[in-house]
Amino acid sequence: MARKPKLLEATFDQVLLHLDGPQVILLSSIAGSKIVAVAVREYSDYEYPFFAAQVSPYQFLDYIDEKFDLRYLLLKPSFKRNFVFDLGTMKDGFVSLKREKITPENIEEYLPDPGLFARDHTEDLSVEVGLPQAEQTFGVDGSWDLPEFSYFYSNVTDLYAFFNSIDMFLDEQTSLDKKAQITDAFVKPFKGGGSYVSLYGSLLAAQIKENRLHVGGISYNSPGYVKLRGFEKPFSEIKSLIANFEKNQGKISNEYHNLRGTLSKAKLLRMPAERFNSNMSMAKVISEQSKRLADAMDVVDYDAMFVMAGNNMLVAAKVLLSTYRRASRLYEFFLEGRVSLDVPTSQI
Repeated sequence: MARKPKLLEATFDQVLLHLDGPQVILLSSIAGSKIVAVAVREYSDYEYPFFAAQVSPYQFLDYIDEKFDLRYLLLKPSFKRNFVFDLGTMKDGFVSLKREKITPENIEEYLPDPGLFARDHTEDLSVEVGLPQAEQTFGVDGSWDLPEFSYFYSNVTDLYAFFNSIDMFLDEQTSLDKKAQITDAFVKPFKGGGSYVSLYGSLLAAQIKENRLHVGGISYNSPGYVKLRGFEKPFSEIKSLIANFEKNQGKISNEYHNLRGTLSKAKLLRMPAERFNSNMSMAKVISEQSKRLADAMDVVDYDAMFVMAGNNMLVAAKVLLSTYRRASRLYEFFLEGRVSLDVPTSQI
């Protein structure tokens, strides 16, 4: 029996172009992204068929600023997802969208002619397009060298990429292609022995530009600050991880050394991921110790990370060890009193 296509529910925002009826409309998904849709001549038995693309708020605003036309937006959406839906079935402001792929056969049926820009809209944009961004400011004090600032920022960036990747993987709105890319980012660095540095580079590359961490401002004075912009949830997870280190550093450290000791004794630290077999004698011990380390750090979802690691216990264990090291290095700055979550009063 054929599986029914999974539907995405979106909220109607407004009509953007009205010519003898709605021609271009704007919707919002529950994940905060935007759905831009254009009326098409026909599709199945739909009463008012529309072809749509899921885009980030940033990309939609670029379209509004006329950096590209509507055809380009629908052809190259940042989320790489297209849909069809029947506007006639809208109920209580909600519509159900069905996934649809652009093919050489249907491309001209779905896409508008080139040259249709936002200036051609008949309606002004009447909804607020909120950028899914939050700010996190770290207060800094004491003596700093420039390489130390870079070292501090790299640890925050790596942890942010790690948590944001897990959040994206667990988000039902994330496409299967993107989830596969995240899984590949987890597994590929550990083939042939692996590199922890390339792990975080791969995770960063798997995120669209708008989802990455950005510097919002830096003051090198003492006291000073580092202001970062990104998503609220990864920031919250980083802060929870640091708070948990403060409360349970001894336990977390013990679990880390137990797991690393097991991998070292079994000569698995340099083993390529593809050579590891879950039937190996140490597999159960590695799995249990990995779960204990994840539980001790508290904010790390081991089950999700294990799936992201291609169900490979060795990859999951190595990622956990790497996450611990970055969190430990970051926490050291807090212990030294050189970093805090409080903005210096002189900078307010």
